Amino acid sequence: MKRLHNNAIGIALAALAIVVHVGTSFQYGYFRDELYFIACAHHLAWGYIDQPPLVAVAAWLSLPFGYALPEVRWIPTLAAGGAVFFACALTREFGGGRFAQSIAGIATLLLPANLFLGSTLTTTSFEPLTWTWILYLAVRVITIDKPVPARILYGIAAVAVFAFYTKYSILLLVSAIVIALLLTRERGVLANRHLIYATLGAALAVLPNVLWQATHAWPIFEVLHNDTAGRHAYNSGLVFQTSNLVHNAYLFALEQLVFTNPFLVPVWLAGLLALLFHPRFARIRFLGISYVALFVMATTLGAKAYYIAGIYPTLCAAGATIITSLAETTADPSVRGKYFVLRKIVMYGLSIVFLIGGIAFAPLVLPLFPPQALISYEQRIGIKETHGNPPRLVQPLFAEEFGWPELAQHVARVYEYLPPNVRKHTAIFADNYGDAGALDFYGPRNGLPPAISGQNSYYLWSQKRYNGLHVDMLIAVGASQAATLRASFRRVELVDTYQHPYRWSAEGPTPIFLCQGPVEPFPLLWHRFKWFGA
Repeated sequence: MKRLHNNAIGIALAALAIVVHVGTSFQYGYFRDELYFIACAHHLAWGYIDQPPLVAVAAWLSLPFGYALPEVRWIPTLAAGGAVFFACALTREFGGGRFAQSIAGIATLLLPANLFLGSTLTTTSFEPLTWTWILYLAVRVITIDKPVPARILYGIAAVAVFAFYTKYSILLLVSAIVIALLLTRERGVLANRHLIYATLGAALAVLPNVLWQATHAWPIFEVLHNDTAGRHAYNSGLVFQTSNLVHNAYLFALEQLVFTNPFLVPVWLAGLLALLFHPRFARIRFLGISYVALFVMATTLGAKAYYIAGIYPTLCAAGATIITSLAETTADPSVRGKYFVLRKIVMYGLSIVFLIGGIAFAPLVLPLFPPQALISYEQRIGIKETHGNPPRLVQPLFAEEFGWPELAQHVARVYEYLPPNVRKHTAIFADNYGDAGALDFYGPRNGLPPAISGQNSYYLWSQKRYNGLHVDMLIAVGASQAATLRASFRRVELVDTYQHPYRWSAEGPTPIFLCQGPVEPFPLLWHRFKWFGA
């Protein structure tokens, strides 16, 4: 613990990361998934169709503040600071000095994936922190004087349990570490009795969620399967994932360069190569092998590119250590004196390039600019939509943060048009959990009843919301289940189309249908709308 307390650089840069995120967290609106997590917070449970429970708990903690946007995001903000802190701690563990720690911390802060994850509540927001924390403890296990203190091994298990309850992808990292240790001389640590006890304790700790998944027929596997099978391009034409494993692996590799910022790639790539080949890191070679194993497993499973974002602070720590050490050491003292100043100049010059490149990339993943200013910035740096259209917001992640209040208002106008006696038998349906979450969040202030949806956990909640009620009419938002609507109602009429100028890159116009005359009692129709997927 003393080693962590003495991490002054890490504490300072972690505080800077927190300030950056606090200062920008209110700029746009709620991200699609955040509205879903707020809905989950109203249905706290040991599990959900598509996720473990802790992200819902994180949203629930903002209840006293009315789920205000900065409060919804304060835990991801702290997690972003924590990731920076442990990146600096790892650098120190590698033998890196203050300058190396500074490079590692700033690189971690400026990694595009980390900037977005720290400013948005998602299941992945905790990965840079938990993965770096676990790897820091794992390095301590290998490098510390034997016998290994049991508290470190139990600490690894505790952080892994926390990570499991935020996202199941921690199983990828743990598997990669085990594979890597088995391939190195340090494999003996796996037989440590305290590690075995800690593993058994961790298994017991995650059992409530595992049982929840088991009693619901393991829906997470259906979510993952349907997500892989149903991938498509954004409305702007951008393609980040496909259902073709070979093509997806190519995109996966390419996007690692984007999600980590091309200007910062030399830092983590130098770290990876050093961990794999440099004698300095011989005892902790398992870190480099873990990345290789993680990459292979992720591409084989058809994972999305950001699924391994949590590994990069560790690689940045190794990269910062090796870059600064190469600039300061050499075997021959006379050569060291001759080229010492030149090496220093090159090192500081590269650091400035990393910093400027990281800052230049930041507005694309951190809400620094007002929307119109961001559109202008995208245009200036050459990111723009062509075909003769006026300038539009290209970043699809930000596009998912606009238009939710207006969507609720459009639906409310359709609902208010109906006679009062008809409204009593009218349900509000959304074809995805994002729209449903928005209608649940903004709907009450517009006089709307609770929304229903067939996607993921909304499918379970919706069964209870309208079960036993006589539903004659449905106001349906979205086009993805239009065929099911037409097969389930005698009359389906397009009554409105909603479109927000900043949402173009994520999706096109959103149709709003008025569906009348269910072919069967509505509770008997509900199974038709089930859709488990991301």
